[in-house]
Amino acid sequence: MKPHLSFYLILMVLVIVDAWLLAHPNLLGKLGVLFFKYDMIKTFPRALATVGITTILGVAITFFAKKMSKQVALMLMLVLILLSLGLFINTFLKFSSGTYAMTGVGFKTGALLMPIILVLVFGNGLYETMLRKRP
Repeated sequence: MKPHLSFYLILMVLVIVDAWLLAHPNLLGKLGVLFFKYDMIKTFPRALATVGITTILGVAITFFAKKMSKQVALMLMLVLILLSLGLFINTFLKFSSGTYAMTGVGFKTGALLMPIILVLVFGNGLYETMLRKRP
């Protein structure tokens, strides 16, 4: 099955938006980035590299999983989707209380968007694997 260009274009836009949101927290969020030494999201280029590399790794895992047998690929994609959903829930809970809750709506949205991007990548891999004909 050939990859859909529109999926990857939407994915690219989501990566850029996520990087921008993560690179622009409010004042308390900027202090937290400095204090906790989150250098990987300190500036937009660094945040773009971080989110982009994470997404590219997810796409690469999906690409190589589709080369495996259908049953193994399906199980791997399901496990990765569940792990990404767990990461989403963990991030949501972390940013719902404490000092993380005061980092600004944009920064919180950016933090929540990364696991959603991974769910989309692995969900697309699951969908393409399910459509694959058995050899």
